[in-house]
Amino acid sequence: MGWEPLNKSSGPKRLKEALDRLASGLKAPRAQVLSMVFDSWEGLVGSVMAAHSSPVRLVGGELVVAVDDPAWATEMRFFSAELISRINAAAEEEAVTSLIVKVRPR
Repeated sequence: MGWEPLNKSSGPKRLKEALDRLASGLKAPRAQVLSMVFDSWEGLVGSVMAAHSSPVRLVGGELVVAVDDPAWATEMRFFSAELISRINAAAEEEAVTSLIVKVRPR
């Protein structure tokens, strides 16, 4: 009589799958989407905008972005619809539904 797991399907899971399940419970997007937004920020917004902004969090479809000056906050808000569209196209899902911009001087 050897040891057997109670649920044979509960074996090791891939880290990505575990993170996706955890993110779903927290109303966060898939790990791949978070990685794409945070790791590819410059590609999404351009080098000039990236020098003055950074993503802070993405939860429940709301992307919070920090900028270093009120003028960049205005620029980011003006650009928000296009940025949301770019992110959702790259993610192939509606990962971002709104953008919140906060001024945080560096």
